[in-house]
Amino acid sequence: MKSTMSVSVALVFLELFAISSFCSGNSDVGCTDSEREALLKLKQDLKDPSNRLGSWVVDGDCCKWAEVVCSNLTGHVLQLSLRNPFRNDLRYATTEYEDYMRSMLSGNVNPSLVDLKHLTHLDLSGNDFQGIRIPKYLGSLKNLRYLNLSGAEFAGIIPHQLGNLSNLRCLDLSWSEYALQVHSFSWLSGLSLLEHLDLSQMNLNKASDWLLVINSLPSLKVLKLSDCELHHFPPLPSGNYSSLNALDLSQNYFHNSFFQYGSWVFGPRHLVIMDLSYNQFEGQIPNRLGNRTSLRHLDLSANKFNSTTPGWLSKFNHLEFLSVSSNGLQGTISSIGLENLTLSKQSTFP
Repeated sequence: MKSTMSVSVALVFLELFAISSFCSGNSDVGCTDSEREALLKLKQDLKDPSNRLGSWVVDGDCCKWAEVVCSNLTGHVLQLSLRNPFRNDLRYATTEYEDYMRSMLSGNVNPSLVDLKHLTHLDLSGNDFQGIRIPKYLGSLKNLRYLNLSGAEFAGIIPHQLGNLSNLRCLDLSWSEYALQVHSFSWLSGLSLLEHLDLSQMNLNKASDWLLVINSLPSLKVLKLSDCELHHFPPLPSGNYSSLNALDLSQNYFHNSFFQYGSWVFGPRHLVIMDLSYNQFEGQIPNRLGNRTSLRHLDLSANKFNSTTPGWLSKFNHLEFLSVSSNGLQGTISSIGLENLTLSKQSTFP
């Protein structure tokens, strides 16, 4: 009995040590030769005008390099964060904007990346890959949980190989100035663990199955499809969005088809953020929205609503942000601190 308990305790301590090693940052073990060579090949194909990768040297320990995080237990590279460090501080016509432009990586993404077989986190956002295709071989990084290519200026059709990333929790392919496209959402159906999906500013007008496939993702919490050229809302017999808590469908010009066929959006019990701005909705704000009293952020601005202000808005006790500007609505909601249907306290979309 004591022997069994000793083994159990030892296993618990081993597991806790492994978790601690994963979270504690760079490794004391030192990186493997093959992974160091993979990173050096990656650097060789990148243009780095601000020398962000200056610490990546031939004889160095790659676990001590900038933007690299390894496991203390094994020395394997777990995280590669090549995000433009000025992406969150972007200000036009300022020093920060100049720094942002100068800090962009460009060039090519070397296939040696697939040799980082233990990689769980890859962030290339805010760089400028100047219209090259998203590499198909990213789909070989089976341990990835986080993939962010936002604003990295890739172009073309999203490779269906990304659907092989069955451990993925977060996928962000948003805001490319080039014409990223999806013709079918079938590749997404294998990402059953996905919690955060952002395809904003991607051309989805040929992806008629977008709603059907997204409805099949059981873990989805955040869905952002802003400015995706979605003009028609496909009918959906029933929705399965019990986990969804943030939804952004702004700038899609659905007209009224959303409220005609989009009954699923009124179902999620935990929805706290909803952005339906710039969609040219007309007439009265649907009363079914009044059931979403858990909302903290509601944006209905820049539509064509032209009725009186719905009285049920005053029941939104948790509301921190409300915008119904640039509509034809009449009335006020003084009980929650709004005058002339402008804005209240702001909150940030995740």
